[in-house]
Amino acid sequence: MSPKPRPRVVILGGGLSGVSTAWALARSGGFDVTIVERGPVLGGLAGSFERDGHFYPLGYHHILHRDRTLLYFLGKIGALPSVAWRRIRMLFRVNGKLYNLANPIDFLAFPMSLADKVRFTLMMARAFNKSDWSDWQDRSASDLLNAWSGPGVRDAIFEPLSRLKFELPCDDVSGAWLGARLHYREGSAALGYIPGANWTKTLCEGVTKLVADAGVTARTSTPVKGLVRANGKVTAVELADGEVLSADIVVSTIPTEVYAGFVPEETTPEIQSIRYSGLISVICASKKKVGPDFYWMNLASLDRAACGIFLLSSLNPSIGEPGDSCVNFVTHLNSRHRPFFAKSDDELMAAYLEDFRQVFGFDLDPYWTNIARVPMYSPVFTRGYRNPPPRSSTFANVYFAGNYRTFPSIVSTGTALLSGLETADEMLKDFNLPAGPAAEARAFRE
Repeated sequence: MSPKPRPRVVILGGGLSGVSTAWALARSGGFDVTIVERGPVLGGLAGSFERDGHFYPLGYHHILHRDRTLLYFLGKIGALPSVAWRRIRMLFRVNGKLYNLANPIDFLAFPMSLADKVRFTLMMARAFNKSDWSDWQDRSASDLLNAWSGPGVRDAIFEPLSRLKFELPCDDVSGAWLGARLHYREGSAALGYIPGANWTKTLCEGVTKLVADAGVTARTSTPVKGLVRANGKVTAVELADGEVLSADIVVSTIPTEVYAGFVPEETTPEIQSIRYSGLISVICASKKKVGPDFYWMNLASLDRAACGIFLLSSLNPSIGEPGDSCVNFVTHLNSRHRPFFAKSDDELMAAYLEDFRQVFGFDLDPYWTNIARVPMYSPVFTRGYRNPPPRSSTFANVYFAGNYRTFPSIVSTGTALLSGLETADEMLKDFNLPAGPAAEARAFRE
């Protein structure tokens, strides 16, 4: 008697959540797994580009000490021993001046009352000790700040940051999301990188090999045209070239707006309501030295085109050509439909170079630039945001994974990977197979 055929799984999207889902399913031995990815390589937003023999991230990326799933995968691909750690300077530009809030002198000089500075310090300590923020899901960031620190702290620090991130006031942003950000204290610990390499490229190449070794078929440069539905299931994936892939199970890791466009009858809670921010990220290199030294600068006066400026060569001095200043201008937009997103490349560069001149007092004069526009970057985490369930309530064989299911954790490389592992666990449970590596990844320590 021939063995029973394994269920055919088609994963929509080859970003890190899709790759980790595929790996966890394939290593179980119970599924025949295919990833369909429209880009030329796997990795999604963790992708990179090449310039003169050097590789650069599409935007700022750093390794968080507390991102256990990312460290777990770096260990799996053999890259963890190469990770180096560096403490960075995060600056706030307010009213034409730069402040490093981790520096006591700058903190005392920051334009906020002494009483509010004490309240801010107490709030940060309190948030660091709270890991479960589910009790703040239906309340706003403004509610949290008013209760824990007061309106002075909200207006001086967090109102500008909320508008930089989402173009929304604190009243409209999730309190649970803000609480999770405060808990992680992203800029207060050392950040990781891999000397002599672009670590995201190392990660993407490593996980691509992981899934290939597990027997996953990866169809890159393969756009999806539509989903075939019958009898309450998605039975096939139609590709742009006319090929049709039969499917027993479909996992969607693509943005919910794209997925819902394929199946407008989808009624799973939250899927139709999620909206995405847009992102513009410009990487450029200059022979000029940039100072004062910093890695992350928030343009908190809200008077510049960029939301933030990153000096990537401050975190990773080996990035690019020796002596280069590698600068990343970033603008977060509430939607890809905002007028700024449609500006020409020349208009963007003129705005960003003027930002630089206003902040640093001299011209950057980059000798190359790379402009990336991400139309659907991250869900906008408004008050009341909820993760969709891992299974569709409309189609019996559809599952979901992606950064829209990681709330309220900060959206990171590791949360994307963990989302895929958790969805794979749901599927393995449904097929009465042993759990995958999600628990192991969550508990991983360097």
